[in-house]
Amino acid sequence: MDTFENKQEHLKMETKIGINNQPSASELWDGIGGHFDSLGQIINEFLDNSISNFAANVQTSRNIIVGLRELADDRVKITVEDTGTGIKDLDAAFTLGNQTAGETPLNEHGFGLKHALASANPANDAWAIYTRTKEDFDNNVFKKISAPYDIEDFSGALCENEQWPGTYTGTGTIIEFTCTREMYKTLGRGIRGGASVFLTLADILCEDIGFVYSGVIANGIANITLHMIPKGNAAPLTRAVGAVTPDWSDWLGPGKGSESVDLGGGEVDIDYSFGRINSKPERAQFDNTTARKYYLRNMSSSGVEIRINGRALCYNLFKEIWGIEKHNSYNYLLVIVNLKSEDAGALPKTRTSKNGLREGDPRLEALYQWIRSNMSEPQKDVSLSDHETDLFEELKKNMIKFNPDPNKVVDTEMRVFKTTGNQKDRVRLDLYEKTSYGITVYEGKRESTTSKDVYQLRMYWDGLVFDGIKPDKGILVAESHPESVKELLQIVNAMKDANGNNYKLEASTWQDLGLDLSSR
Repeated sequence: MDTFENKQEHLKMETKIGINNQPSASELWDGIGGHFDSLGQIINEFLDNSISNFAANVQTSRNIIVGLRELADDRVKITVEDTGTGIKDLDAAFTLGNQTAGETPLNEHGFGLKHALASANPANDAWAIYTRTKEDFDNNVFKKISAPYDIEDFSGALCENEQWPGTYTGTGTIIEFTCTREMYKTLGRGIRGGASVFLTLADILCEDIGFVYSGVIANGIANITLHMIPKGNAAPLTRAVGAVTPDWSDWLGPGKGSESVDLGGGEVDIDYSFGRINSKPERAQFDNTTARKYYLRNMSSSGVEIRINGRALCYNLFKEIWGIEKHNSYNYLLVIVNLKSEDAGALPKTRTSKNGLREGDPRLEALYQWIRSNMSEPQKDVSLSDHETDLFEELKKNMIKFNPDPNKVVDTEMRVFKTTGNQKDRVRLDLYEKTSYGITVYEGKRESTTSKDVYQLRMYWDGLVFDGIKPDKGILVAESHPESVKELLQIVNAMKDANGNNYKLEASTWQDLGLDLSSR
């Protein structure tokens, strides 16, 4: 006899239903864009494709030109042209997630080209790719694929008996797009005082490319050139991009060498350097032996740097490896590990945008452990500790934490005399504070001040005035101040600045500002 439950089972029926998951091309384009933090990272994605092609194919010419043309409407036209073998499989290259066209670990995801185009040109209306294989070259043809990207009925053009639009005359690929001025200015993101001038931003890109592809350039895998055309009557500029390398002072721990290591997916060769560095010379335009951003022996350019086949994936790592915060006392330290393998399965996984490595990947954790096995924890350089820079950073954190003013600005990187137009004129303030009570500028010494410190503080004040900013107070900070300094402050306060206002400088102590140095 059937039970009630058995009857219910007999009555069950499943009918297959269709699901339409065909994405809208415009919505897809919006969705895959925005994976990069700056135009520089977008350009890197295109460079990765060219370099990957060079690494996978034997050829005598390994050249890349990055072109920047400033347009009359302030937009910028970008081109990346290489002398590679051309794109052989257009279907794979333009299919999201298709990895069959990948030639090296730089192409491991199958999303990069499309992500980069969508980020560079969100409107999907101003990009084009020209490519020419050896077969195309022999037949006097090339292929053009251009905006808009589409899911259905997407096509390119076979161009016959037309002039190749590139600089180089053989096989290769050209990627071009037009970006907004706002997108172009992202090249200067994180630069002190900002940057907006066309050639200054191009110089920042030059340093960025030289750093990211340092090992690629130094080992002759690719020759990269910048070609810049400012608007107006300015002459075009062409500059070779040199490798950005550190100035080593001496070696630490295992020093410099190479080791074969299995990180969990097969052996990789690790070229490593553990050492102290000197700061590189102040930046000279388009000269990558000098620096604005990298290897400056500071908190933002020290720590651990990880590369794969010469290409930087992440740098300035401390807490991720040792669980310690960045600090000036570690500014001397640089560790570079370059993983060499063409087997993507043996290497730590990169982020889709290749602007970092994927935390939680067991191969990355194994690499961290390998680094710790060679340097259990970096030692502080006490000669770099508790300088005024550290104290003002601590003071800045307290101001941000305890001042309830929602519009406050507290900055230890602000520079004055910016409006002179000369980079060398710029002076960094020890501390700049803007609240509802006004603008205060600080100059300090750890122990005691001298008359020179009074005039340094006055220079900060004058620099703000020169840049069109009206300061309200200047504070000279130290553990103590001699009477001569206090008297000089009174003399200066009787004087007037360029706006006709009296200086308002005063002496204070670290303890007055909430920092007790007696036990340090």
